[in-house]
Amino acid sequence: MSPRRWRSLALVVLAGVLLSLLPAAAHADDDGVLELPAAGPPLFGPGLDWSDDSAAAYRDRLGLTPSLYEQRVEYPVTERSGAFLEGFVRQLAPQGAVAVLSLEPSVPLRDLDPSHAEALAERLGALHDELGTTFLVRFAPEMNGTWYAWGQQPGAFVDAFRTVADVLHTSTPEAQTVWSPVYGAGYPYGAAYGDVDPDRASASDALDTDGNGRLDGRDDPYGPYWPGPDAVDWVGLTLYHFGIDRGRQDNDLDPVQGGARGEEERSIGFDSDVEPEAGAFRARLEEEFGYGRGRGRSPFYERFAERHDLPLLVETGAVWLPDPAGDPELDIKRTWWRQVLESLDDYPLLRGIAWLEQRRPEAEVDGRTVDWRATRSTDLARALAADLEGTVVLGPITDVPEQTTDPTPADETSDPDRAAAVEPLPTARGLVIASWCLLALLLVALATRRLRPGWSWSAARGSADDPGGRDERLDALRGGLLVVLVLAHLEVLSGGRGPVAHLMGVTTGPEAFVLLSGAAIAVGHAPLVARVGEVAAGARLWRRAAVLWFAAVATTLLVLGLSYVPGLRTAAVTTWTTPAGERIDLFADAAPLLDYPPPWPSVQRLFALETGVWSLNILGLLALLSLVAPVVLWLLRRRLWWLVLGASWAAYAWGVLGSPDWTDAQFDAAYPPLVWQVVFVHGLVLGHHRAALARCWGSRWARAALALGVLALAVAATAAATHGTAASPWVDWWPGRDLPAGRLVSVLVVGLVALAVLTAWWVPFRATVGRALVPLGRAGLAVLVAHVLVLVAWSTLV
Repeated sequence: MSPRRWRSLALVVLAGVLLSLLPAAAHADDDGVLELPAAGPPLFGPGLDWSDDSAAAYRDRLGLTPSLYEQRVEYPVTERSGAFLEGFVRQLAPQGAVAVLSLEPSVPLRDLDPSHAEALAERLGALHDELGTTFLVRFAPEMNGTWYAWGQQPGAFVDAFRTVADVLHTSTPEAQTVWSPVYGAGYPYGAAYGDVDPDRASASDALDTDGNGRLDGRDDPYGPYWPGPDAVDWVGLTLYHFGIDRGRQDNDLDPVQGGARGEEERSIGFDSDVEPEAGAFRARLEEEFGYGRGRGRSPFYERFAERHDLPLLVETGAVWLPDPAGDPELDIKRTWWRQVLESLDDYPLLRGIAWLEQRRPEAEVDGRTVDWRATRSTDLARALAADLEGTVVLGPITDVPEQTTDPTPADETSDPDRAAAVEPLPTARGLVIASWCLLALLLVALATRRLRPGWSWSAARGSADDPGGRDERLDALRGGLLVVLVLAHLEVLSGGRGPVAHLMGVTTGPEAFVLLSGAAIAVGHAPLVARVGEVAAGARLWRRAAVLWFAAVATTLLVLGLSYVPGLRTAAVTTWTTPAGERIDLFADAAPLLDYPPPWPSVQRLFALETGVWSLNILGLLALLSLVAPVVLWLLRRRLWWLVLGASWAAYAWGVLGSPDWTDAQFDAAYPPLVWQVVFVHGLVLGHHRAALARCWGSRWARAALALGVLALAVAATAAATHGTAASPWVDWWPGRDLPAGRLVSVLVVGLVALAVLTAWWVPFRATVGRALVPLGRAGLAVLVAHVLVLVAWSTLV
């Protein structure tokens, strides 16, 4: 052999030796089918709330590319859940990540048959052929619990699991099965948090593994549900950190009679917001945590992972309540994920980690909304990324298909909770200019009041309270706000961050419209009560709420119909683009509405205002607030304004601190009702007491106090803007959607100054600009609906 060939052979051998020394990692073979070695770093990724988050947004928050994503899918797969499944896969395909599908049975386990599994396999095969995605299929996870309808039915579960496994193993090698119970401490969960049927009788005596005639903590929480190693490719376990478990009562079950009778079963709950104790995660893997004395079992890891040489997928997370109490969020979550990562050397078959990346109510903490997300803030995301690098498998696992592109810029950060609404953009310089301009306008109005009394509202003919309860000044202000609103929405379609958003940032915007809506209702309520009575007047307000709701629903259906007209670009109002460039389809469930009969889930989302155009979100808020207006006005008529304002501010504090999720409606995210009610209620109070306020305004002391207040605001804004670092915190008081202090100050000051200017300049104003603004304000609902068509036309033509 020639020396040249010897050198070539030596290089080949050396390359082979070097490759053999590289650490094992997951990769795809030539057919795109996932190969998973028995040891090595685990895959890592989140279980997102796919209704308001995305794979691209998560990757940008973390700064790293996950190797798996988890989604819960209704099974049997329906048209609706199939669309969600396809959308999920198309999001993660550009990242080459593994899709973890948690199949949640929507029918009794006994009703599932091979045809359902074959339909699933066909969908997964088609998606794999197109996008190269591989799947881990968790069928009916946490089947040993009592909080799902498919729980604690060992015989039916095993049969259904094996049916799915047989079909997938035969026809879809790119999909592997995962058997995934929940951690066994607390089994059999007779007093479980969120138990779906406390009085049920158990499905089979097979659960009574120790033969004592009861289901109790000494029974095996896993074995009766085991489908067999030939049906299982992966084993899984759900392990969460909730805090300190304060214990359960009446936890045992009778195989015949079930548990105690409903209300007699009690769970004390958890002490949450507590940093995990040292070794807490390892204690779970060793089957030592939470069992009490003398109840240790053979570890799940040894029984099922090691014994059958199967990789383990752990679904985990650490709970945090968004309130000031308890340990710091970073300490709680980082301690937990570090315990998970530090266990990898001792548990080499731990091959997948799915972190719950959601905010949702949890029965374990009395139904309160908790935040599981590890990328909720920049500090959290940076800490997590620092611990993940070099510890887990990141980056593409499968080949990224060439035809699939990821439109989200990698250098921008997306907030999944950002609502589909115009975001005001305050600046320090803008606040200075705006505050001094407001002061100048107010001084001019006060001077005009003295020099030109004939121009004032009180001197104008017909300016007294309209018998129908209308105040043209309020109509004019509403008309002006509608013009700004339309311009802001056109600005969004033209690129977003323009002068109108900056103007709203330093003055006021939608919150002023909500304030004026409350004031207009209160102004017209007293004359209405005088004509038809208090009960009938309240009923008319409820009818107003129904009209607003109907307008939102009808406009949604109109836009859906227009979307089928060739040439029209309705996407301008049916999609929302986040600051990171990701486009969210707000009409994802709208197309089935044209089926006959339309599927009820799509109708339900339409009626709940979960499907709709982003530019009408404020209608949903006003419809909801109009429902409570009669109660507030009833209290105000009985001079209980102090009770109304106290309750309003308490609700505002609850909304800011607790951020409760009331509905999945779009307006709930854009305009949180508990927060935004504060301006609506104050509008009702101001409108109801307008006569007293008018008398107060007649006092020179009141006018002087307002002038001094605006002067103080201007001086404070100037001082903040001229001190460099001090400007940033000041501007942070005006961010917009959540109505912090700056927004509330703005709506109060701007509203009072605008009313003072209109009152002093009413006659010339009404004869000029008011000719257009007053009719616009009176036809506010029609203008809001019509402007949606304007936005569609603008997007189509421009």
